Amino acid sequence: MRSLILQRVTRAMALTLAALVTLVTLAPTASASDTDGPIGRGEVMDRAWSWIAERVPYSQSGCHRNQFGCYRPDCSGYVSMAWHLGSSLTTWSLWNVTSEIPAGDLQPGDALLRDSGGTDHVALFVRWADAAHTQPVVRETYDFGHVPEERVWGDGLRGFSPRRYHRLDDLMPYGAIRVKYDGMGGLGSTLGPPITGERDALMGGRFQQFRNGIIIWHPDEAYAIHGDILNKFWATDAERRWGFPTMDEAEAAQAPNGTRGRYQFFEKGLFLWSPQTGAHTVHGEIYKAFHAAGHEAALGYAVTDEMDEPGGKVQKFQKVTIHWSPAKGTWTTDN
Repeated sequence: MRSLILQRVTRAMALTLAALVTLVTLAPTASASDTDGPIGRGEVMDRAWSWIAERVPYSQSGCHRNQFGCYRPDCSGYVSMAWHLGSSLTTWSLWNVTSEIPAGDLQPGDALLRDSGGTDHVALFVRWADAAHTQPVVRETYDFGHVPEERVWGDGLRGFSPRRYHRLDDLMPYGAIRVKYDGMGGLGSTLGPPITGERDALMGGRFQQFRNGIIIWHPDEAYAIHGDILNKFWATDAERRWGFPTMDEAEAAQAPNGTRGRYQFFEKGLFLWSPQTGAHTVHGEIYKAFHAAGHEAALGYAVTDEMDEPGGKVQKFQKVTIHWSPAKGTWTTDN
């Protein structure tokens, strides 16, 4: 079964950016807010998407009514609707309910606002389109004859001020992370309450930190990492080294000497933990030998990480030591 889990790596990596956008857009979000009350980022983005889906024509008068209320269908009315404000504010009055933030801190549901130099406009930030964070992806409605859309500002911020709504609840989980968190029991789960908002992971996904662990998301699924496995993951360069988890932590087999522990697979290796041995990674050719021999049920738990030895690599387990070299492949010696 574990070998089947590892096969999911290529499927996860093969999903396109379009699939990522779809997952973010369609995933369930936080519970409905009250008018002018705290609101989570997920709800903001769901509300904003509703006008895109309905292709609401731009107008500076009247209002568009849907399940989220009735708001003026121009740029500032659109943002007012997304934030669940009590009325349709203008680009000038939106300054009064927001605070300036650094561009590097922009997150989904924040705003880009400008009313100078002949430009009076506001848009909702979605994400960065480029690794250098110079081209924002926004949701906006911007002129007569147009409908709300999600698009890239290829010419950058252009003097727009990054702003955050005063009542935006940054800690409220949303999207795929919220679904996972709720499925684990929310505040009553192993993870406990959130302590940061959702942020970009190192290699293209998203993560959120909770009191006792994290949930990390990549186009495919979200999984939790916690305890000593999380400490080991962080200490060894996290997803930059190991990729994303392909499962939640689970109970491992009993070793021949009675040791019991936990395991979790990542795209590039196995994390194996027990109270007696701590957390260690098993990967590459040594993992293949470990797998072929029957895992911890036959060889016991890893007691070291993989290390260099003359001509190759070596890793010690409770019962045996597995060696590898380019010339000989893998072999075991008794401890």
